[in-house]
Amino acid sequence: MITVITEFHPKDEHSAIELEDIFQKLTEETPEEAGYISYEVLSTQNIPITYYIIEKWASDGDLKNHADLVAEKGYAASAAGLLKNELNNIILRTLN
Repeated sequence: MITVITEFHPKDEHSAIELEDIFQKLTEETPEEAGYISYEVLSTQNIPITYYIIEKWASDGDLKNHADLVAEKGYAASAAGLLKNELNNIILRTLN
C-alpha cells in the first residue's frame, strides 16, 4: 500500500475557492479508479487556506495511473496556477 500526503498553499482566497472546486471533483471521481483505497482533503484549523490531501493506493502503479489521469483531465495544470509554490508530495510505504 502507498500513502501520499500532498500540501497545497493557494495564492489567495480566490485561488483557494477554485482549488476547492478541483478537490470536490477529485473527491467524487477518484473512488472509481483501480487501486483506490482512500482519498481525503483536509484543511488546518489555524490556517484555513492550507490544504492537505491524504490518499492511499494499492500499488505504485495505481498511484501513477491516478497522477496520469489527474494530468490528462487538466486538474494538475489548473491547480499549479493557483498555488504559491510547487507541490510537496510525501510518499509513504507500509513497512509490514
